[in-house]
Amino acid sequence: MTKVILKFRRAYGRYNRGEVAGFAPALAAKLTRGEDPVAAVFDRAAEAQLAAAADPAGIEAKAADLAAREAALAEREAALAQAEAKAQAGAPPKQGKAPDKAPDKESAKDADKDAATA
Repeated sequence: MTKVILKFRRAYGRYNRGEVAGFAPALAAKLTRGEDPVAAVFDRAAEAQLAAAADPAGIEAKAADLAAREAALAEREAALAQAEAKAQAGAPPKQGKAPDKAPDKESAKDADKDAATA
């Protein structure tokens, strides 16, 4: 029994969009009919033409953009590593002036009451 090879246009059962599978002719006819069929008959020659027609200039432009982003990321990572090394090797951060430690008025009153009752 020959099978009809289909490429799915949308999800169907366990198949996802873009997957290729072979089916019995009766089921293949059911999947390919209607206004919005689930699948289309797979044409290897048409798929090869689509792959060959991919825009090489667009791919090269995207590759150049990706290379530029990678270089910028490498620069930022190097700067961060340098800043971390500098922070670890240096002196501790400078501390601010400690506030005056005047006793609270209420705690002084409590101390006086405790002394009077004792």
